Amino acid sequence: MGKAITFSNPGYRQPDHPGGVQNLSVRVAFEDLRAYRNAVGQRTREVVFQLGSVDIPRKTPLARLQRLLDEGAVLPTMTGLLDYWGNLTVAGLLLMPPTRHNLVHINECLLLKRKP
Repeated sequence: MGKAITFSNPGYRQPDHPGGVQNLSVRVAFEDLRAYRNAVGQRTREVVFQLGSVDIPRKTPLARLQRLLDEGAVLPTMTGLLDYWGNLTVAGLLLMPPTRHNLVHINECLLLKRKP
């Protein structure tokens, strides 16, 4: 790991945008990406096992969402993500990746598949 890749798709539905998926695919070191994904998965398991029943219906405090913006984890052009995440409970945030996240990107994948 150790290589930083800034990825954004400010068009949100433009996979061929200069900062889009195709550009990322050319530049990404897949071994590093896999190592990063594994580290995130391990840390996620650690955090989830520390949660109690009182945490599940809780929403993320606005200060924590603002921190993502302040630290550059979310670009100013993508603050809609913060609004979306801020309306989800911890349960919703945990369920979103395996149940809904892939559906968000199906149209983008189909557009890329159709590209010559």
